[in-house]
Amino acid sequence: MDENNENNYENEKHYDKYHECMCKHPVLKYILIGLLIFLGSFCASYVLNDWHYKKMASATDFKSIEREMMRQERDMLRQRDNFERNFNKSMERNFKRNMIQTPNFMQVEKMKDAYRINIDLTPFDNNEKNVEVKVEGNAVVINAAGEKTSKHNQEIVRYSQTIGFGEDIKAKEITKIREGNNYIITVPFD
Repeated sequence: MDENNENNYENEKHYDKYHECMCKHPVLKYILIGLLIFLGSFCASYVLNDWHYKKMASATDFKSIEREMMRQERDMLRQRDNFERNFNKSMERNFKRNMIQTPNFMQVEKMKDAYRINIDLTPFDNNEKNVEVKVEGNAVVINAAGEKTSKHNQEIVRYSQTIGFGEDIKAKEITKIREGNNYIITVPFD
């Protein structure tokens, strides 16, 4: 019996040491319990997500997705081509319409020793004073304005053109002559 008592005494002593150790450090106990709960929940969510994605991947047909993406890409390219074609056609129509609506007020021709600029004065009230000519380096700037009045409206016409020349022009020798409805500017060059 003495042996039993001795064993019991040692077991109680051992239990007391264990009990004292955990009781003295309750934070450690809660940290370990929290860690175990976290690891358990992480493993459970991992398994559930893995099952879910495997089920989704097996249900998805990747070839049909690829075909759909290629079809959408073809449609987008077709729409882009149609847009470009229609845009170019409308730009051509606008250009032609503007060319038809804008009369050609001025013609420039190169002669042997000078350039001849012929300006129609009809839209500028047949008055050469409504045409201004300036020289800037090797360029001639022409500004013109006039009024058109009809029964129901009044229209102001403004025209500006800069003509650049490759040769050195003689700015002091420029002549301006009126012949009928035309204003002729002669620009000599070297």
